Amino acid sequence: MVLSAALLLVLLSACAATLHPPPPPESPVPVYVLDHGRHNSLVLVISEDRVMRYAFGEWRWYVDGETGPLRSLDALLRQTPGALGRGRLVGPPAPDCWVDQVGSEIRQVLVFSAESAKVTELADQIDAVFDSADANLYYSQLLNLEFVLAERPYMLAFNSNHQVVAWLEYLGFEISGNPALGWLRPDQPDRSESADSSRCSALIHSDSSDS
Repeated sequence: MVLSAALLLVLLSACAATLHPPPPPESPVPVYVLDHGRHNSLVLVISEDRVMRYAFGEWRWYVDGETGPLRSLDALLRQTPGALGRGRLVGPPAPDCWVDQVGSEIRQVLVFSAESAKVTELADQIDAVFDSADANLYYSQLLNLEFVLAERPYMLAFNSNHQVVAWLEYLGFEISGNPALGWLRPDQPDRSESADSSRCSALIHSDSSDS
């Protein structure tokens, strides 16, 4: 079983997915994909004061804190409970100002635009899961996210990256390739940028000087 799992991971190691955004929207708002290595999360700018980060993962890993290679392998090889996460990002709507608010390393940021109405609609749908009367919320101080039990289980065939891709497809994106191992690539290189918290103070100073 271990040998089969190792072979499967080797075969999947060549997998990557390319993100093709929809045509230029009439009322564009920014959409960000945060690359954390083997997993990704999504940031939606619904309004200037409502910037939300959404994520999906394995419940025991994200919420119970049961991590490690064996735990990771177990999560990939069989269905386990999924965790839906959300967190509000504060400050200027710019990735440089989110580094210290995100409990995972940000290796790179993919920047797109989507139709404002669709972004709001998607955020409202996700938030409705958290705001339902029977939702039990669990906060992770480490990840700076609150979690609810997801409807779908977590597994190799539907992990955090598949969920981000599904959200993007809702916004009109087309996806080519396999996102299983988290290698999401923009259709154009200039959509990718780094995030550096040291640049945030300069941005805030610049904004305050202009006001």
